[in-house]
Amino acid sequence: MLYKIIFDNIDSTFNQIYQNDDFFNILNQQSFVIQSFKQNRGVGRGNKNWESPHGNFYVTLNQKIKSKDVLNKSFKLCFLIHKYFKKKYSIILQYKWPNDLFFNHKKLVGVVSKSKIISQNAYTQIGIGININTSPLPISISLANILSNKISVYDFSNDFFKSTRNDLNKSISNKKMVNYLNKFLLSKFKLKHPHFKSNRIKVIKVENDLSLLINVNNINKKIFFGELS
Repeated sequence: MLYKIIFDNIDSTFNQIYQNDDFFNILNQQSFVIQSFKQNRGVGRGNKNWESPHGNFYVTLNQKIKSKDVLNKSFKLCFLIHKYFKKKYSIILQYKWPNDLFFNHKKLVGVVSKSKIISQNAYTQIGIGININTSPLPISISLANILSNKISVYDFSNDFFKSTRNDLNKSISNKKMVNYLNKFLLSKFKLKHPHFKSNRIKVIKVENDLSLLINVNNINKKIFFGELS
Protein backbone atom coordinates (compact mmCIF):
# COMPACT_ATOMS: atom_id res chain seq x y z
CA MET A 1 0.00 0.00 0.00
CA LEU A 2 1.17 3.51 -0.86
CA TYR A 3 -0.07 6.21 1.52
CA LYS A 4 -0.84 9.65 0.11
CA ILE A 5 -0.91 12.88 2.15
CA ILE A 6 -2.73 15.73 0.40
CA PHE A 7 -2.48 19.46 1.12
CA ASP A 8 -4.39 22.32 -0.44
CA ASN A 9 -1.35 24.61 -0.32
CA ILE A 10 2.19 24.24 1.08
CA ASP A 11 5.58 25.72 0.28
CA SER A 12 6.84 22.59 -1.49
CA THR A 13 6.05 18.89 -1.47
CA PHE A 14 9.74 18.27 -2.16
CA ASN A 15 11.29 19.49 1.08
CA GLN A 16 8.29 19.75 3.39
CA ILE A 17 9.48 17.17 5.96
CA TYR A 18 12.91 16.05 4.74
CA GLN A 19 14.71 17.61 7.71
CA ASN A 20 12.44 15.92 10.24
CA ASP A 21 13.81 12.79 11.95
CA ASP A 22 10.35 11.25 11.76
CA PHE A 23 10.73 11.23 7.97
CA PHE A 24 13.41 8.54 8.19
CA ASN A 25 11.55 6.59 10.86
CA ILE A 26 8.43 6.47 8.71
CA LEU A 27 10.33 5.39 5.61
CA ASN A 28 11.84 2.48 7.52
CA GLN A 29 8.28 1.14 7.60
CA GLN A 30 6.32 2.63 4.71
CA SER A 31 6.68 4.56 1.44
CA PHE A 32 4.38 7.53 1.02
CA VAL A 33 3.44 10.38 -1.31
CA ILE A 34 2.96 14.06 -0.47
CA GLN A 35 0.72 16.00 -2.84
CA SER A 36 -0.35 19.63 -2.86
CA PHE A 37 -2.79 21.37 -5.17
CA LYS A 38 -0.64 24.52 -4.99
CA GLN A 39 2.97 25.25 -4.02
CA ASN A 40 4.35 28.60 -2.92
CA ARG A 41 7.99 27.63 -3.47
CA GLY A 42 7.98 24.73 -5.90
CA VAL A 43 11.41 23.27 -6.68
CA GLY A 44 12.64 22.39 -10.16
CA ARG A 45 15.89 20.94 -11.43
CA GLY A 46 18.95 22.69 -10.02
CA ASN A 47 16.81 24.29 -7.29
CA LYS A 48 15.12 26.46 -9.89
CA ASN A 49 11.68 27.79 -9.04
CA TRP A 50 8.84 25.64 -10.38
CA GLU A 51 5.76 27.79 -11.00
CA SER A 52 3.00 25.97 -9.11
CA PRO A 53 -0.49 27.49 -9.43
CA HIS A 54 -3.71 25.62 -8.70
CA GLY A 55 -4.73 23.14 -11.38
CA ASN A 56 -1.56 21.08 -11.82
CA PHE A 57 -0.03 17.91 -10.36
CA TYR A 58 2.64 18.39 -7.68
CA VAL A 59 3.75 15.33 -5.73
CA THR A 60 6.81 13.88 -4.05
CA LEU A 61 7.35 10.15 -3.75
CA ASN A 62 9.23 9.23 -0.57
CA GLN A 63 10.90 5.82 -0.42
CA LYS A 64 13.65 3.84 1.25
CA ILE A 65 15.64 1.98 -1.40
CA LYS A 66 19.04 0.40 -1.91
CA SER A 67 21.84 2.93 -2.41
CA LYS A 68 22.82 1.34 -5.72
CA ASP A 69 19.34 2.07 -7.11
CA VAL A 70 19.26 5.83 -6.50
CA LEU A 71 19.94 6.90 -10.10
CA ASN A 72 17.76 4.14 -11.51
CA LYS A 73 14.77 5.26 -9.42
CA SER A 74 14.46 8.80 -10.82
CA PHE A 75 14.85 7.54 -14.38
CA LYS A 76 12.19 4.93 -13.65
CA LEU A 77 9.63 7.61 -12.73
CA CYS A 78 10.22 9.37 -16.04
CA PHE A 79 9.93 6.03 -17.85
CA LEU A 80 6.66 5.15 -16.08
CA ILE A 81 5.13 8.58 -16.67
CA HIS A 82 5.95 8.39 -20.38
CA LYS A 83 4.32 4.97 -20.66
CA TYR A 84 1.30 6.11 -18.66
CA PHE A 85 0.62 9.04 -21.00
CA LYS A 86 1.04 6.78 -24.01
CA LYS A 87 -1.42 4.19 -22.70
CA LYS A 88 -3.94 6.49 -21.01
CA TYR A 89 -4.12 9.37 -23.49
CA SER A 90 -2.39 8.00 -26.64
CA ILE A 91 0.10 10.85 -26.30
CA ILE A 92 3.69 10.29 -27.43
CA LEU A 93 5.97 12.54 -25.38
CA GLN A 94 9.51 13.62 -26.17
CA TYR A 95 12.26 12.84 -23.68
CA LYS A 96 14.90 15.30 -22.48
CA TRP A 97 17.75 13.80 -20.45
CA PRO A 98 17.73 13.20 -17.59
CA ASN A 99 14.15 13.57 -16.33
CA ASP A 100 11.93 15.90 -18.41
CA LEU A 101 9.13 15.11 -20.84
CA PHE A 102 7.91 17.42 -23.61
CA PHE A 103 5.07 17.62 -26.10
CA ASN A 104 5.83 19.36 -29.40
CA HIS A 105 9.02 20.71 -27.78
CA LYS A 106 7.11 22.30 -24.88
CA LYS A 107 7.66 21.08 -21.34
CA LEU A 108 4.87 19.05 -19.77
CA VAL A 109 6.61 16.99 -17.05
CA GLY A 110 9.55 17.60 -14.74
CA VAL A 111 11.11 15.13 -12.31
CA VAL A 112 13.67 16.03 -9.62
CA SER A 113 15.23 13.91 -6.91
CA LYS A 114 17.47 13.96 -3.87
CA SER A 115 18.65 11.27 -1.49
CA LYS A 116 20.32 10.75 1.85
CA ILE A 117 22.52 7.68 1.67
CA ILE A 118 23.23 5.74 4.85
CA SER A 119 25.41 2.70 4.21
CA GLN A 120 23.58 0.41 1.78
CA ASN A 121 20.27 2.26 2.06
CA ALA A 122 19.04 5.54 0.62
CA TYR A 123 16.13 7.68 1.73
CA THR A 124 14.87 9.28 -1.45
CA GLN A 125 12.50 12.02 -2.48
CA ILE A 126 11.41 12.17 -6.11
CA GLY A 127 9.40 15.25 -7.00
CA ILE A 128 7.04 15.19 -9.98
CA GLY A 129 5.48 18.25 -11.56
CA ILE A 130 2.97 17.84 -14.41
CA ASN A 131 1.12 20.70 -16.08
CA ILE A 132 -2.44 19.38 -16.01
CA ASN A 133 -4.64 22.44 -16.56
CA THR A 134 -2.25 25.39 -16.77
CA SER A 135 1.11 26.04 -18.41
CA PRO A 136 2.77 28.83 -16.41
CA LEU A 137 5.58 29.50 -18.92
CA PRO A 138 5.53 30.21 -22.67
CA ILE A 139 7.85 27.24 -23.21
CA SER A 140 5.51 24.85 -21.40
CA ILE A 141 2.22 23.15 -22.24
CA SER A 142 -0.60 21.56 -20.26
CA LEU A 143 -2.42 18.26 -20.67
CA ALA A 144 -5.72 20.14 -20.87
CA ASN A 145 -4.34 22.16 -23.77
CA ILE A 146 -3.29 18.99 -25.59
CA LEU A 147 -6.65 17.25 -25.03
CA SER A 148 -8.79 20.42 -25.25
CA ASN A 149 -10.46 19.35 -22.04
CA LYS A 150 -10.12 20.38 -18.39
CA ILE A 151 -8.99 17.54 -16.09
CA SER A 152 -9.54 16.85 -12.40
CA VAL A 153 -6.14 16.83 -10.69
CA TYR A 154 -7.53 14.63 -7.92
CA ASP A 155 -8.81 12.05 -10.41
CA PHE A 156 -5.57 12.20 -12.39
CA SER A 157 -3.55 11.57 -9.24
CA ASN A 158 -5.66 8.59 -8.18
CA ASP A 159 -5.52 7.01 -11.63
CA PHE A 160 -1.81 7.61 -12.08
CA PHE A 161 -0.83 5.93 -8.82
CA LYS A 162 -3.34 3.13 -9.33
CA SER A 163 -1.79 2.45 -12.74
CA THR A 164 1.86 2.67 -11.67
CA ARG A 165 1.77 1.52 -8.03
CA ASN A 166 2.90 -2.04 -8.73
CA ASP A 167 5.70 -0.92 -11.05
CA LEU A 168 7.06 1.57 -8.50
CA ASN A 169 8.40 -1.31 -6.42
CA LYS A 170 9.45 -3.53 -9.30
CA SER A 171 13.01 -3.72 -10.53
CA ILE A 172 13.34 -2.33 -14.05
CA SER A 173 16.74 -2.64 -15.70
CA ASN A 174 18.63 0.40 -16.96
CA LYS A 175 18.84 -1.25 -20.36
CA LYS A 176 15.07 -1.60 -20.68
CA MET A 177 14.45 2.03 -19.71
CA VAL A 178 17.24 3.36 -21.93
CA ASN A 179 16.13 1.39 -24.98
CA TYR A 180 12.63 2.77 -24.54
CA LEU A 181 13.44 6.42 -23.79
CA ASN A 182 16.09 6.71 -26.51
CA LYS A 183 13.30 6.30 -29.08
CA PHE A 184 11.89 9.65 -28.00
CA LEU A 185 15.12 11.51 -27.20
CA LEU A 186 15.42 15.22 -27.99
CA SER A 187 18.81 15.92 -29.50
CA LYS A 188 19.70 19.61 -30.01
CA PHE A 189 20.61 21.68 -26.96
CA LYS A 190 23.07 24.04 -25.40
CA LEU A 191 25.01 22.49 -22.54
CA LYS A 192 25.86 24.08 -19.19
CA HIS A 193 28.66 21.98 -17.70
CA PRO A 194 31.83 22.86 -15.72
CA HIS A 195 34.05 20.85 -18.07
CA PHE A 196 32.75 22.33 -21.32
CA LYS A 197 32.30 25.86 -22.59
CA SER A 198 28.66 26.79 -23.11
CA ASN A 199 27.95 25.82 -26.70
CA ARG A 200 25.54 23.88 -28.83
CA ILE A 201 25.84 20.13 -28.70
CA LYS A 202 24.21 17.15 -30.33
CA VAL A 203 22.75 14.50 -28.08
CA ILE A 204 23.50 11.01 -29.37
CA LYS A 205 21.93 8.64 -26.85
CA VAL A 206 21.52 7.70 -23.22
CA GLU A 207 23.92 4.94 -22.22
CA ASN A 208 23.06 1.88 -20.12
CA ASP A 209 24.82 3.47 -17.12
CA LEU A 210 22.28 6.34 -17.52
CA SER A 211 24.94 8.80 -18.64
CA LEU A 212 24.44 10.89 -21.78
CA LEU A 213 26.58 10.49 -24.87
CA ILE A 214 26.98 13.84 -26.63
CA ASN A 215 28.94 15.23 -29.55
CA VAL A 216 30.89 18.42 -28.85
CA ASN A 217 32.98 19.91 -31.66
CA ASN A 218 32.78 16.59 -33.54
CA ILE A 219 34.06 14.66 -30.52
CA ASN A 220 31.91 12.19 -28.58
CA LYS A 221 31.85 12.71 -24.82
CA LYS A 222 29.97 11.03 -21.97
CA ILE A 223 28.46 13.14 -19.17
CA PHE A 224 26.74 12.13 -15.94
CA PHE A 225 25.47 15.61 -15.05
CA GLY A 226 24.88 18.96 -16.70
CA GLU A 227 22.07 21.29 -17.72
CA LEU A 228 20.59 21.12 -21.21
CA SER A 229 18.76 24.17 -22.52
